[in-house]
Amino acid sequence: VNEPFAWRLEHRHTDGTLFLVIARRGEDGEMGSEYDGSLYKSVDGAESWEKVGLPEGTNGPMSLKVYPRSPKTLILSAWGRPVPGRFSSDIGGGIFKSVDDGNTWQHVLASDQHIHDITYDPRSEIFYACGFNGSAYRSEDRGETWNRIRGYNFKWGKRVDPDPTDPEKIFIITFGGGVWHGPAKGDPNASEGIATDVLSYP
Repeated sequence: VNEPFAWRLEHRHTDGTLFLVIARRGEDGEMGSEYDGSLYKSVDGAESWEKVGLPEGTNGPMSLKVYPRSPKTLILSAWGRPVPGRFSSDIGGGIFKSVDDGNTWQHVLASDQHIHDITYDPRSEIFYACGFNGSAYRSEDRGETWNRIRGYNFKWGKRVDPDPTDPEKIFIITFGGGVWHGPAKGDPNASEGIATDVLSYP
């Protein structure tokens, strides 16, 4: 029997609901197989779990955040499914938003198909996202729209963490590429290309 790949746990503090992200285990991304990722929720302290429908065409969920001021609003990141022959042609990934507790989903960021983590800064009510293909993003409107953070141009990004001492700065963690520290709104004068070294803003 294949074990599920339990990946992320999110807690909704208003009612105690737990959300569990099960990551996709298949490399080819085939839909409808035993390797599909999935999303579950529990309303009884993890005694039982109910499956939550993913966005259509998506089987690679990566992270989930609940918007604290509107607890039925969920922000989901996903890893795209490969299209044979072209890595850049993946589908089913990006960022999705639900305002009805996961009953329906809106695709709010489709241009980047490989989003790893969604994070949230309660001080500024900003959502952040990190893409694997050399981009990080921020949303100032509860996940409705996403803007690229200029100045972070490094591949294999994993997660954005707000600077705990300065809400105007962020850390971006990478898979083995170091740590980027810079302005939370990005640098408008920065290059849009992909760099090879990790920067650190003072």
